[in-house]
Amino acid sequence: MVHPDGVPRRRVEPYPLKSAFIGLTGSSLCLRHPLERALGGRGVDFADQLDWWRSIVALGHREDFVTVMQDVAGVLFVDPPEGNSWVRWANWVDERLTELVDDPTTVADVPRYAENWQIRYGELDAAARDGLRRAMAKLSVPGGVSRRDYLVLDVGRPVGTVSAGEHDSNRRFDETVTTRVGVVLERSGRTRVIGVHAADPEDEFRGAQWRARWPVLTSLLGGWFSLAAVGDQDPSAMQYRMLREESGEHLERLAAEGAELLALGDDDLHAAVRALGCYVEPSWLRLWLEWMFWRIGYFDWT
Repeated sequence: MVHPDGVPRRRVEPYPLKSAFIGLTGSSLCLRHPLERALGGRGVDFADQLDWWRSIVALGHREDFVTVMQDVAGVLFVDPPEGNSWVRWANWVDERLTELVDDPTTVADVPRYAENWQIRYGELDAAARDGLRRAMAKLSVPGGVSRRDYLVLDVGRPVGTVSAGEHDSNRRFDETVTTRVGVVLERSGRTRVIGVHAADPEDEFRGAQWRARWPVLTSLLGGWFSLAAVGDQDPSAMQYRMLREESGEHLERLAAEGAELLALGDDDLHAAVRALGCYVEPSWLRLWLEWMFWRIGYFDWT
């Protein structure tokens, strides 16, 4: 193998980078996680991995780019993992590897298994669910141009319970009764309710202030990552849909408000995300959000 500067280098093995690409298809929380996790392993030679990647990209430019990405690199996607351009995504991988070569301390601090993330559960009583769905159908909802929106309503009587837990685990704790429900709205020609769930029994004392300050964060984090929005789907799949279906204007505003959100300290960040309606809360919440806002600005999703 020859480095782009013309200096011969020894032949390198494609792992761990190739194993990370194969692992993208099983990522439930964030598509960037498998790559960062693999590159953060012990003894990874970033320069060697960069050499291998550049050889793959060069092959792709000589032959069919997508076929090379899928069959040789092991990126088992029909569409690019990020954005709408395979070349743009491949260039980003090159940039990330170059960054690690130049400064190995930029390795991301992520857990080995991304699936062990905390989530809050809201269980609606069966009778309450039926009644709420009928009531929601007649609900007068605010107008807007975002694809999704999120409301929290207090119905004045117990509707179910809320508890914390861990994804892919039967362990639940801190179960409490609630009178509040979260409502997910979707606009596709008309506005309709697509889901309701039992919401946290008490609002964070700064919740109304945060929601007023960051209306797009409230609309999209609650609309796409509340319990009723995520359901049985993976948050990474919901994020992919959000980036594809929301307008570029709303995504830009989401990233702008997100920069303000990330200025909060860790405790306030977790509290604010809950108040905004997001029920997905990994231990590395800050990075999860940073990468969400980063991919909005870096890739073209239209």
